Amino acid sequence: MNQALAVTPQSLTVRDFAIGTGIAVAMAALFVWLSSGWSLIATFIPGVVSAWAVFSWLYARRIELPEAETFIPAFFVVLAIQFLHFNEEYITDFRSFFPELYGGAPFSGALFVTINMVSYSVFAIACLAVFAWRRSFLLMPVLFFVVYGAIGNAISHTFWVIDAQAYRPGFVTAQFFWLAGPWLLRKLLGSWRATAVAIAGFASMLVPLLKLLAVH
Repeated sequence: MNQALAVTPQSLTVRDFAIGTGIAVAMAALFVWLSSGWSLIATFIPGVVSAWAVFSWLYARRIELPEAETFIPAFFVVLAIQFLHFNEEYITDFRSFFPELYGGAPFSGALFVTINMVSYSVFAIACLAVFAWRRSFLLMPVLFFVVYGAIGNAISHTFWVIDAQAYRPGFVTAQFFWLAGPWLLRKLLGSWRATAVAIAGFASMLVPLLKLLAVH
């Protein structure tokens, strides 16, 4: 086995927490700036807040992060599902539906693809940096992908379909995240109980915003 992957479990330090919190603030500011209407504010901001809450819990409890050989393959399986999900979103015009639902103008095709491809690259590099190269302060992007990219997509797309009583772009592939998201979060938190509490807390913040900030 590659020795870079065979590292002992690690937990977050004060330095990791401080830098990670700064990354969370920067992510939130970027999403507000990129948001078309309320679109990213209604979705990504609750994702950042909930990911930071999980990050804080891991730090406060000194929870050891999973081993690289356990987490990295699982992470990339879920990231592969995200590529399938992006494909459905792209061919069903999610780039128009999503911002228009929240009072914004459609994202251009170039911007929509760029945001997604750059994000996936950041998530992949951050995962390797944390679990293979022991740069734990980069856990925030990984947590954001787990919390919103997986679990948040499952909740949001399902909510939009239930609310409209009709198909909405991205719904079909988002259903895979109902299993993949909690499975991946469980690997980080170490227990199903903590995972359930984290998901319930996130959903209680996300769902009201999805409804209240929609303009039609």
